[in-house]
Formats: sequence, C-alpha cells, structure tokens
Amino acid sequence: MTQPQEALVSRRSRLLGAKSQLFYDEPVHLVRGEGVWLYDADGRKYLDAYNNVAHVGHCHPYVVEALCRQASLLNTHTRYLHTAILDYVERLTATFDASLPTAILTCTGSEANDIALRMAQRDVVGLT
Repeated sequence: MTQPQEALVSRRSRLLGAKSQLFYDEPVHLVRGEGVWLYDADGRKYLDAYNNVAHVGHCHPYVVEALCRQASLLNTHTRYLHTAILDYVERLTATFDASLPTAILTCTGSEANDIALRMAQRDVVGLT
C-alpha cells in the first residue's frame, strides 16, 4: 500500500471506525464515476457491476439534473406536505397492479427490507 493510501486508510479508520470494512487487500481509491465506469486516483477505470447504480450509471446527466433541480427547491422527508412527492408517487403507483395502490418510500434497500419484514410479521401468520 502506498503512503497516500495508508494515510487514507488511517483517516477512514479514525472517522468511520476500525471495524468499517474495505474491499480488497490493496484498497481501491475511487475518485469519480461516469456511466458504468469507476475511476481510481491513478486514472485506471473499473467496470462497476456492483454499486447500486447499474440501472442508470454514475453521473447520468438526466439524474444529475433532476437531483440538482430538486435539491435547489427542497430536501426533506415525507412527513410534510409537498406536491412533488405526491406527483411522483402517483406516476409510480400508476405502473402497479390495481391491488397495490400505495407506495412506501425509503432511502435504502435495508430500510425497505426492514419494513417488508415488519409488515410480514404483522400480516402473515406463522412468521415470528
């Protein structure tokens, strides 16, 4: 490991905790992404078939523009009234089967799994 990598690993350990895992024996220092590619500090590119962007890619211009537009307007959760979230969920649920008229929005797959498990434990006999 190079000295700059060692410094980053040390800083990361101090700030994120010593048990926060890294991939690979020789950690990859990523500095940017574009489309399906990730780039390290030395300019090497890696096909990203792992990070949670495979469906649109890193820095997709449409997604970046939509994020900037919304971030310049409002950044909050669903516990306030705001028409943008309602407009989005109406478009989303229009693609669902009629038996699924609502959506529960989460930030991560872990949150979605947690909610699904809690709903199943409440609504399905036999899960404990």
